[in-house]
Amino acid sequence: MQDLLGFTSIAIVSLITLFLALRLPAISRILYVALAIRISVILLGHYYVTLPDSSADAISIEGNAWFQSLYANYDFSLRPSDQDLATHSNFLGLFEYFEGPSAKFISLVLSIPYYFFGRSILMAQSISLLLGVFSVFLGWKIATMIWNNQIAKRVGWFIALFPSLILYSSLTLKEPYICFFLLVALYGVVSWVKTDKLKSVFLALTGFTGAIFFHGSYIVGAIIFVLIFGFRNILISTTKLRFNYKIFTFLFIFVVLSQLYISNKIKVPYLGNFETSTDMTRLLHKTSISTRGEAAWPEWIKMNSPIEAIYKLPVRAIYFVFSPFPWDVKKSTHLLGMIDAFLYLYLSFLIFCNRKAIWKDRTSRIILILLLSYIFVYAVGVGNFGTALRHRSKFVIMFILLAAPMIKGFIFFKKSDKI
Repeated sequence: MQDLLGFTSIAIVSLITLFLALRLPAISRILYVALAIRISVILLGHYYVTLPDSSADAISIEGNAWFQSLYANYDFSLRPSDQDLATHSNFLGLFEYFEGPSAKFISLVLSIPYYFFGRSILMAQSISLLLGVFSVFLGWKIATMIWNNQIAKRVGWFIALFPSLILYSSLTLKEPYICFFLLVALYGVVSWVKTDKLKSVFLALTGFTGAIFFHGSYIVGAIIFVLIFGFRNILISTTKLRFNYKIFTFLFIFVVLSQLYISNKIKVPYLGNFETSTDMTRLLHKTSISTRGEAAWPEWIKMNSPIEAIYKLPVRAIYFVFSPFPWDVKKSTHLLGMIDAFLYLYLSFLIFCNRKAIWKDRTSRIILILLLSYIFVYAVGVGNFGTALRHRSKFVIMFILLAAPMIKGFIFFKKSDKI
């Protein structure tokens, strides 16, 4: 029964992909290949092998979702033998586990289909599969807005075939959810730059908010975007002596929320309130305890004082993006991480080669600022290359978008193809 439910879910995702491909023939092959590879990895991991990162967090997330769906169906007024009569009687009981943005939010999301249809790991993975396919589409769409159709096609292939994106689109983890919502945010950012419409700003903030619900650190990107938006519009209003009440209302709300956070009345998951998130002693301690295990970064890059943070943080950022290095490889499984790191090295080199075009384009500059902010945020909290591999996959598409014009074409399409 579980497998039947799982295969039905995969079939539904396949139909959605088919519909999307028929509407967008320009990237139909990209979507079909992305779907086929991810389904193959899901089935391979479900029946034959243990995929990297498919234990620990993935098992915990799925298990918590199943527990929450059972608890919602449990009527304590009935005898245990009569519990089958209580099925679907307490849907609102699921939301007793709602804590706002938190590490447990993904389990709450998965508990909803579990509540109605029953437990199926394949069904849970099919949601990641759907978000993975949508991420391919959104990455391509954003690239068409920044660069051109031919470059966008290269971006689509690169996203479809990128190893870590394939892996995490096949597992029950937060990565595909965050990646998807971050792309929604980027789509809103790019649309705002191109059209200057307020609805694009709300779309961007919707995407950032979705990502924040799965990991609080993504509030950093939202804050940076609002500051860029606010500064630009204040500058325009001052220059043209024109008052825009919509912009003023939006910025007023932002100032109020910022004040609530600074006064420690709002708490962000992973970051905490303003007092804890700016407590250097706490941050340094977090950095220290994260450096552990056989995949740990070197002891010498631990930040033991605020002064050390100034010159060690850039080094940690390099380790976050490019580790493991060849000298860090201690067993065969580390080779997968090194291959992943090599791809980031390649993309970073292409971004460097494309630096003039990035600097000239306002959209690319904003994406670069957001990317660097996330790299440095994670460089503080991450201390081993195993965890780094997972976290950097959340925004690898930002690397791909910035490197896009320098990415060589793939053999899957001819240069003469029309889009």
